[in-house]
Amino acid sequence: MRESEVLVHSSWIDGKDVRGDGTTYPLINPRTGVEYAKVSAASASTVQLALESARRSFAGWKSLDASSRSSALRELAQLIRADRESLGAALSLEVGKSPTAAVDEVMNAASLLDYFAEENLRRSGEMPLMGHRRERVLVMREPVGVVVAITPFNYPLSTLACKIAPALAVGCTVVAKPDEHTPVSTLTVAKMASCAGIPPGVFNVVTGTGVGAGRMLVDHHIPGLITFTGSTEVGKEIMAVSSRWVRKVVLELGGHCPAIVCGDADWGEVLPQILNQSMKNSGQYCYRISRILVHKEIYPSFLKAFVAEASKLGPGCSDEPEREIGPLNNVQVLSRLRAQVQQAVDEGARVELGGNSVAMPSGGFFYPPTVLTGISGDMSILKDEVFGPVTLIQPFSTMEEAVESANGTRFGLAAYLFTRDLAMALEWADRLEAGSVWINRIHQAYPQVPFGGMKESGLGREKSRFGMEEYTELKAVYLSY
Repeated sequence: MRESEVLVHSSWIDGKDVRGDGTTYPLINPRTGVEYAKVSAASASTVQLALESARRSFAGWKSLDASSRSSALRELAQLIRADRESLGAALSLEVGKSPTAAVDEVMNAASLLDYFAEENLRRSGEMPLMGHRRERVLVMREPVGVVVAITPFNYPLSTLACKIAPALAVGCTVVAKPDEHTPVSTLTVAKMASCAGIPPGVFNVVTGTGVGAGRMLVDHHIPGLITFTGSTEVGKEIMAVSSRWVRKVVLELGGHCPAIVCGDADWGEVLPQILNQSMKNSGQYCYRISRILVHKEIYPSFLKAFVAEASKLGPGCSDEPEREIGPLNNVQVLSRLRAQVQQAVDEGARVELGGNSVAMPSGGFFYPPTVLTGISGDMSILKDEVFGPVTLIQPFSTMEEAVESANGTRFGLAAYLFTRDLAMALEWADRLEAGSVWINRIHQAYPQVPFGGMKESGLGREKSRFGMEEYTELKAVYLSY
């Protein structure tokens, strides 16, 4: 196929398509390994144009009343819902997830826009009653300015909504940089935003790689805040570069999330939830259960049941889509996962299911559901995030041992605890070093509740009013009369 016949996606700046300097790269279908489009990589001048457009639009957008900004977000949410099938198809193609899961993500993004549109109308300042004669003190929140929002490939629209919705609601303008593998859904939403009444320049999208466009956006003086979802290593680089301008950052980084299954837990009832939280989206999300700590008395039964259920999962289960394990998003993720599993085996881990020796469909970036046991505390696979359908299962004897193991990584994003003893559950939840803890049930994180990590899993919070406040600065005004 000639390049002139291939659809080329480019940056969206100030309400129009903007090509880079002519450099393009392919978009690859994760299910087939075949190119389906190209992307125009943003040049330095493209990045400059996007940031200047956002800065120029800031004053006008900020000056709008809150209800007008909220109305525009609600209109955008309605447009997304109305186009959910085609937007879901684009998302499914670029990410590799099933059409059903893709549409679910589209609808979740619309719901997040609605939530922040409503939360924006509840924002308020304070007026401390100091009692000083002929004086009032006003404590206000102002938007930080231009926000650079860098999103990952696993949930391009959900993470985009978590960032742009609060930013736009409070009066910031945005330059979004989607992952190089998944730009199409983000570009589509940005163009919808223009139809929703969001002025040109308020919501821009820059396409390109992380080391290219991403680094140029971060290494620039205009942004007032960088919000990033991705690896801990890149998050550290963003922090270091942002220190030059003493700039705010919101970082949602890696995880290695434990589930503790106590001996008295109704584990048979929650096993489907635990399995789903381990393998959903082919294990490609930050707060998945990547390791399960099981009390030694129930460990043999639990392991046997988990392996039996996981073995029913696989690629291409079109008749039972809930049992399908789709492809990993790109060849780099697949290669890294295979190397992690091989190193774990070389260090003494046992493969109970799956592993590198299982033949998978050719062409796509598939990896089988995998269960590893024989894990010890010094293994490499415990030190880095495992981004794929690989679960580590370990026995424990005491809760002290389980919590010490759960806390024994550099990450602290989420943890899960299963026991009938609610008093013990609350006590041990206090000791788990994680930004979110689920007890006896697993569900999606609610938009009304802050989400983020401790330790090297992140900085700041997303969702909820606390997440909205990240996009503001406090200002005190002393008024004498």
